[in-house]
Amino acid sequence: MRSTIFLLLLSSVFLTCPLHAQNAKVNYEKLAKELEVRELSTLMFAKYNDANLRKIDAYLEKHPKAPEREKVLYLRAYSIWSLHRYEEAPPAYAALLKEFPKTKFSRIARIREAAAYLFSGQPEQALRRLQALQKEFPDRPEMYARELAYALSRCGKQDEALAFMNHVETEMLFSKKDRLLPRIKHHFDMVRMIGKPLRDFKVKDHRSGREISPETLKGKIVLMDFWATWCRPCLAELPHVKGTHETFSHAGFEVFGISLDDNRAKLDRMIADREMDWLHHYDGKKWKNELAVKFGVHSVPANLLVDQKGIVRGVNLRGKAVRNMVAKLLDAP
Repeated sequence: MRSTIFLLLLSSVFLTCPLHAQNAKVNYEKLAKELEVRELSTLMFAKYNDANLRKIDAYLEKHPKAPEREKVLYLRAYSIWSLHRYEEAPPAYAALLKEFPKTKFSRIARIREAAAYLFSGQPEQALRRLQALQKEFPDRPEMYARELAYALSRCGKQDEALAFMNHVETEMLFSKKDRLLPRIKHHFDMVRMIGKPLRDFKVKDHRSGREISPETLKGKIVLMDFWATWCRPCLAELPHVKGTHETFSHAGFEVFGISLDDNRAKLDRMIADREMDWLHHYDGKKWKNELAVKFGVHSVPANLLVDQKGIVRGVNLRGKAVRNMVAKLLDAP
């Protein structure tokens, strides 16, 4: 009798496990179709929004042991990152790396985990992870060089950042990786502005016609924010910019928006609708905008944070990093 019960239980296990695995696979295929997932070796892309993120979470809860979890955990982290929820992204990438330490997504997950720490105003956390990548892949700086340069600079290690960038440029030229260098060098050149006086310019405010120059901006902490109405990441950053302006404008903080648009009516509508009540520059030249050319801006969002004396103190800040650095500059003697 006991042996019969045991055999029944054993057969139940063998019948149930493949069924669960089959259900997990079918549900993953359905999920992938709904999210319009595309796979490219060690990368995945999908349609990201709150509704799809809930579908991902439901799958992970329903299938705690499914082989497809590796991909779904990556899709979860990818979606959170793509929605610019930088404070939530590091734990999401960490969950993937903990459950699948040898995942094929390891390198991109580690870089984005570090970048999310950087964008959420936690440069020390970012630096530690990026230096681990540097130690592990000393001959692959193109993977992490941009983020590591920013992290060193924001941790108060500007001299180390300069030395690192010079070394990377030299090594990439000697190893014949110069075709990868331009997109990295653009970021390096931004970091090299830190600690230097703001480059000279003279333009007019888009709405009032008043002159704007480094001289007229002195005495205030200024965020020079390069953006465009058609740039989704720029619009995702807008709440952080606006919140920082609302909090610190009374204490001497100013936003100077530089639009890379060529449609004045659309720009004016967005300024009014989003209540972007700060300085603006517009010349309708898109990527040939005179200030974009002067400051070497080749992608948006991009920004420079300038102190009361006209010295650049931060570049390409995202998320809470803007608020944190403005608060720090206002507290400085």
